[in-house]
Order: sequence, then structure tokens, then C-alpha cells
Amino acid sequence: MNTVTFKGKMYTLDRHGFLDPPGQWDKGFAEAMAKSLGIRSGLTERHWKIIRYLRQKFVEENTVPVVVKACLDNEMSLAELRARFPTGYHRGACKIAGINYQFMYETNVWLTYETAPPAKPRYKLDRLGFLEDYRDWDDDFPEFIMNELNRVLSLTDRHWNVIRYLRSYFSEHENLPTVYETCTENNLSLEDLLDLFPDGYRRGACRFAGLPFFG
Repeated sequence: MNTVTFKGKMYTLDRHGFLDPPGQWDKGFAEAMAKSLGIRSGLTERHWKIIRYLRQKFVEENTVPVVVKACLDNEMSLAELRARFPTGYHRGACKIAGINYQFMYETNVWLTYETAPPAKPRYKLDRLGFLEDYRDWDDDFPEFIMNELNRVLSLTDRHWNVIRYLRSYFSEHENLPTVYETCTENNLSLEDLLDLFPDGYRRGACRFAGLPFFG
């Protein structure tokens, strides 16, 4: 289980980054998760219409409607839903509504096969997929890389601690710390680091931090 803290409250997430157990859900979780998924200007009433609808279906009817039915019931086009939830119906709207992955898998496995539309180019990457200029990095970049990798995990405080440490070190020294320094400074074992960044130290953690690849 992963954990994430929003406004001083800790929530547990499953390995896919969905709230689990789902009974932890509250408005604060929805607002913070929405921001982490790219809805930077906050949730509007149109967002909340879908979120409340999904919560009602999940809590009271023990189901999750397919995306077409959700759009029809809420008089919303698929294009509008995609625009309002940029990571998609399953990985966006349902995730914000606190519906856990296992429930969706057991209810309708096809829900978990959803793919989000490709993101528009925003960052200049080299041929290996690393940010060309580390100064172009922002807080959205790790989420961008996760979308590129088709990952559904949400970044936790432990991920961000490593990412910010790496950026701070690189800004000061113009070089990368060793993997052992990174683990020591962040109170992690090598196994912990690999759990957080399955692609490894250079191609995972350092890439998320927007640092160059030193072959």
C-alpha cells in the first residue's frame, strides 16, 4: 500500500494509485487528487456533477457505469468529459471519486483497459526520453512521464522527497548524487527505491526529476 497526505490527512492507496479502502473518501481527497491529475484550476460544478454521480452509483448501487452511460445520464459529451478529466474516465473521474481499482476490475474489467488520449507535446525530450534542459522542469513533468509510461500510480510524498532531493543536489553540484547517497538522505533502502521507481535510479528517479542522462 502507498500513502499520500493532503492538507495534513493521510490516505492509503492501492498499487495502482486508487483510494483503498474507498471509505476514506472526502471532498478534500477529491480536490487534491484532481490537482495531481492535471485539473489545476480546481473542480467546477460540471466536474462535481460527474463525481457525485459516480459516488452515488458506487456507494448506493454498488456499480460503476460505463463511460457512455455516465455521459448520457449527465448530459455530457465524451469530448467534454475528456476535456474536464484529462487522464480519462477510469484514471481520472473514477479515481477522484474514490472508487478503487479492484472494485472496477471485478465489476467490469473493461473499465480498467481505458487509455487516455495522448498528451500534446509540452516538453523537449532527448532521444532517450529525458528532459533536454533540466531548467524546463515543473511539478507537472513527473505526471507527464507517467502518462508516457502508461503508469496509473499516483506520486506519493516519498516519490516527491526523492525528486526534490535530486533536483536540489543537481542545482548545487551540477552532477548526480550516487544512488547510495540518495537512499541515505531519504531514509530508503535500495529495495525501497526500486519499489518507488521500478525503472531504476537513472531511468526512473532521475528522469522524473528532469535531470540529464549520463551514460
